[in-house]
Amino acid sequence: RPVPPPCLGEGRGDPGPSRPPRSARGACAAPPGAPAHHAPAVAAQRAALRVLPAALSHPVQRQLPSPVIRRGPGSQHHLQQDSWPGPAAARHLSEPARCHHRDWGGGADGHQRVPVPVPLRALELLRPRREDRLRARAPRSREAAFTYAITAAGVAHAVTAACSQGNLSNCGCDREKQGYYNQAEGWKWGGCSADVRYGIDFSRRFVDAREIKKNARRLMNLHNNEAGRKVLEERMKLECKCHGVSGSCTTRTCWTTLPKFREVGHLLKEKYNVAVQVEVVRASRLRQPTFLRIKQLRSYQKPMETDLVYIEKSPNYCEEDAATGSVGTQGRLCNRTSPGADGCDTMCCGRGYNTHQYTKVWQCNCKFHWCCFVKCNTCSERTEVFTCK
Repeated sequence: RPVPPPCLGEGRGDPGPSRPPRSARGACAAPPGAPAHHAPAVAAQRAALRVLPAALSHPVQRQLPSPVIRRGPGSQHHLQQDSWPGPAAARHLSEPARCHHRDWGGGADGHQRVPVPVPLRALELLRPRREDRLRARAPRSREAAFTYAITAAGVAHAVTAACSQGNLSNCGCDREKQGYYNQAEGWKWGGCSADVRYGIDFSRRFVDAREIKKNARRLMNLHNNEAGRKVLEERMKLECKCHGVSGSCTTRTCWTTLPKFREVGHLLKEKYNVAVQVEVVRASRLRQPTFLRIKQLRSYQKPMETDLVYIEKSPNYCEEDAATGSVGTQGRLCNRTSPGADGCDTMCCGRGYNTHQYTKVWQCNCKFHWCCFVKCNTCSERTEVFTCK
């Protein structure tokens, strides 16, 4: 319910024109037309006015203590609270007084604005994390070379396959090979040859578009992208169909088809194993990277078009390294009898392995008996699992 305003100037010897008349009980008189039950509230506000300093004329201008945010041991941070100015507060003197709560929920309560304490965790989110800074410094290892090469080859392969299947409106079969007849070998182009050149051009415009900085990483990425597309182009297959009397192959109709992408991936994996380390040659006057050369040779020999190149050596993936994002091989499952990369000798990097024995129990040999229940035997099997030390 509304509470009447306090008596201004009460108890300060400043009667003034705004001082209301006193009642017979000595309390501040209520405004005309106010209910009688407002008298106790008026008396309490009169007592509060006597406690205030003379410089303040109304409780709404009282400055609450500033909240304190602790930022670790021995350090504090004070947040200042804003008070309403005199003219703005004077507008609200005719309104009922309101209570001010020390809530930490924030917002404005009454005539006093209460600041919201900002958690320190939110301030930490404004700073870039260590993972973001590491991601900004892209790797230049042979793993990065393989990633860029297989990505560029994959885009070219997917676009070429979509063109051959008629899924794209801007391309189709290779028109340059339609109708050509090779009289010496007795075959002619026919069918729908895969337009791999369109796929390669699309991959070059799409994948290479992000390489805009003139640095060593740009030369490395562009070379590996082109190497992946070159491997795809060299693996194109020629398929033919014979025509003739009684099944004789007097004339053949041939067309080119895409290889399976797994074949391209295996070839790029072999290129990854024999990748070439290169260094940048700055031949221009602006000292900008111009081309790449093989690092171990003294001559300016460039790598081949289908070679994967890298600038920095790969980190040691056997050990955990947070700087490079390597989690190491400790605790990884391995195969004790496998001579490949999943074998314990290779996976554990010579550190040895631990053997864990488990017993697996399940229901087996279940039979249905009339009528009506199922009877099963209990089977168990003991297995061993090997993990790297």
